[in-house]
Amino acid sequence: MKRFLSFFIVISLLISFANSQSLAEVAKKERERRKKIKKHVPVITNRTLGKIKKVKGYGYIISSNTGNSVNITQSSAIEEREGDSPYNVYEWWSKKYKELVHKVKVAEDLFNQKKKELDTLVFRFKITNNPNEKFALPNKISKKEKEVAKANEDLKKLKKELEDFKEKARRAGVPPGYLR
Repeated sequence: MKRFLSFFIVISLLISFANSQSLAEVAKKERERRKKIKKHVPVITNRTLGKIKKVKGYGYIISSNTGNSVNITQSSAIEEREGDSPYNVYEWWSKKYKELVHKVKVAEDLFNQKKKELDTLVFRFKITNNPNEKFALPNKISKKEKEVAKANEDLKKLKKELEDFKEKARRAGVPPGYLR
């Protein structure tokens, strides 16, 4: 067993050494990759940080030492009005999320109530000996099944809407803590 284990370790080490690249090869490949990139993007360092013009909102910032411009964009899902801070925008997302969660909870309660009523009707149909009730209950059960199906469909739509909202918020850059 020890011989097999040592043989396996030696073989794996030989394979790893055969496939490894030297640091010089990696640097050379990186230089070639950078030469292929046509768009020049300025590097912002501590030295050039003070020379960048501040621009409010969307648009371009222009470095005064290089003259290069960098396009600054923000997700269109968050539409900021003048005077709105990101905190207020995030609060809007939080409020909307809580409203959707409340709607889902109400829909779940309604679905559970309708399902319970249907179960009660089915149980009454099974245990009753009254012929009038045996005749009337299938119609009531049929109507209640339709109500349960509609409530279930509404619940699924609201859950889908909630999931879509979470995804939209994630794409807009809303921190996860605001959606709790």
